Amino acid sequence: MRTGAVIVAAGHKSPTLFRPMMPVGDTTVIRRIIIILQQAGVDPVVVITGKQGDELEKHISKLQVICLRNDRYEHTQMFDSICMGLKYLEGLCDRALVLPAKYPLLLTGTVNELLKSTAAAACPVCGGHRGHPVLIRGELIGKITGYDGPMGMRGALRQPEIDALMDEIPVEDEGIFWPAEGDGRLAEPPKGRERIPMHPKVQLALAREELFFDQSMARFLQITDHTGSMQTACRQMHMSYTKGWKMLKAAEKQLGYPLLITQSGGAEGGSSRLSPQARELLDRYFQMEKELNETAKRLFENCFLQGNEEQR
Repeated sequence: MRTGAVIVAAGHKSPTLFRPMMPVGDTTVIRRIIIILQQAGVDPVVVITGKQGDELEKHISKLQVICLRNDRYEHTQMFDSICMGLKYLEGLCDRALVLPAKYPLLLTGTVNELLKSTAAAACPVCGGHRGHPVLIRGELIGKITGYDGPMGMRGALRQPEIDALMDEIPVEDEGIFWPAEGDGRLAEPPKGRERIPMHPKVQLALAREELFFDQSMARFLQITDHTGSMQTACRQMHMSYTKGWKMLKAAEKQLGYPLLITQSGGAEGGSSRLSPQARELLDRYFQMEKELNETAKRLFENCFLQGNEEQR
């Protein structure tokens, strides 16, 4: 079961001033949240941007995330950005985690516990209090995005048909409700959360005489197929169209077959879709990447964690 995520970092009006690029430990709030999610195997991660969008998207451009811009962030609510992200993820994953970009002390272990749930909806609970993120299965996305009542996401989750399905996951993690504050600090953070624990980071690339297919290329093809547009894929990856075009042609040259089928003209100005060979290649790439990451985690535990408490 594939799990994606929606992180809202659009800068909607709120009582507190929040900065997603605020330093925390050796990184920043937004980067830390993304790394924690990816460490748990969450993919794709969609970040909704708005205020200081260009700067923020550049700040996270190397983390293999998808950026969606809410240009109306000043006139809309956080729930509107959540719905934007959830609608985008339909068809890309089976379920989605949702959280605002203000809880950088969330533990990977908490995300792992959430991912074990088979319920249609789940949330972490610490000390009797619910926290972030919330896990929503695909069959509930329409009920969430179609909600037009009060209290935004909270109101949507309190709909009887959703609330009755909510699986409360007990965790020992105060990071699920410890927010980053607007004055550039964390309000009394729990001890021992200054740095992200060491973890394996494996990147899969395919090569002949030279590398031609990696995570960026796989993401580019995935988004192009999902949106029908190379230009949109480049924008959502914060990448120039020229770079995307060069990546595509270099990969096609090495593979010996087209990766995209492009249809010109029409009411919507044309579209691009994966060729049958590209779809099979992408499926095999993601399957190998999944197995490679699982193997890397096992090896990491054997080589670095067993009998070595300092690395935990």
